[in-house]
Amino acid sequence: MELRNLKTFQVVAECLNFTKAAEILNFTQPTVTAQIQSLERELNQLLFFRVGKKNHLTPAGKLLKKYTDQLFMIADEMETAFLELGKPHGYLKIAASEYYCTNFFPLVISEFLKTFPDVHINLVSCNSDEVIKGIESNTYDLGVIVGEISKNDLKNIVLDEEELLLVAGKNAMKEFQIDELITELPFIRYRIEGNYKGFINQYLHQADLHPKKIIEFGSEEAIKRAILKGTGYGVLSSNLIKKEIKNGELIPIPLTDQKFHFKTSLIYLKKKEEKAILKSFSEVIEELWTKAVEK
Repeated sequence: MELRNLKTFQVVAECLNFTKAAEILNFTQPTVTAQIQSLERELNQLLFFRVGKKNHLTPAGKLLKKYTDQLFMIADEMETAFLELGKPHGYLKIAASEYYCTNFFPLVISEFLKTFPDVHINLVSCNSDEVIKGIESNTYDLGVIVGEISKNDLKNIVLDEEELLLVAGKNAMKEFQIDELITELPFIRYRIEGNYKGFINQYLHQADLHPKKIIEFGSEEAIKRAILKGTGYGVLSSNLIKKEIKNGELIPIPLTDQKFHFKTSLIYLKKKEEKAILKSFSEVIEELWTKAVEK
């Protein structure tokens, strides 16, 4: 059966008038009649009958109308889905900590906008607890958090796993023995609540480290720069200091043999996962996340 014949049947079945159907389809009436007759021959069924001046559907016609309505509804949905997928547009509000906003999202957003320039992105910096609340309240469309979350209404995709490292600058390590260093220099701590601070506290407990001198900074980048200058020592994520560890500017302090890792997750509401713009951005994040830190 040809789709054009089925479409013609659907229109005739709706208006039950061959002349009106021909006008709607911009066909001649003989063309409409010929297409209906072609269907009747294929199905070996009469689809319409006349009573007086009115056309009516036969039982076979009613059955065919049911299926053609379903068929073209699916076809319309498919066409709409592919149009949206091909050219996502609209607004996307994303939330993540300053560390992720600074070190990961510039590359991810840049690459996404090369393909989907009609999307407007609003990136908000906040801690993981605020990200989760914002996703649940529908304030944000997507969020990146430290750790994982298991809730029925949330989709959690693990993007990466990093190690927490206790480090000091190379000059500080030359000047002090480790015991002296952690006594004489201050511990530089991340001034933020939420999952990440919880992971750092777990690390300190595991390493049996109880610093008496403490300085708090508002970002990991600021902590890294202070440690590089010899201001103190601190716990940083391995991705942030990969280059500095490799070139010897920062040196790990081995207070414990046990490694301590934390995960990074992408989260969003499950009810939104079929939204084309969100799905496209999610795919870009998953592809580029681990590459972003290497740039």
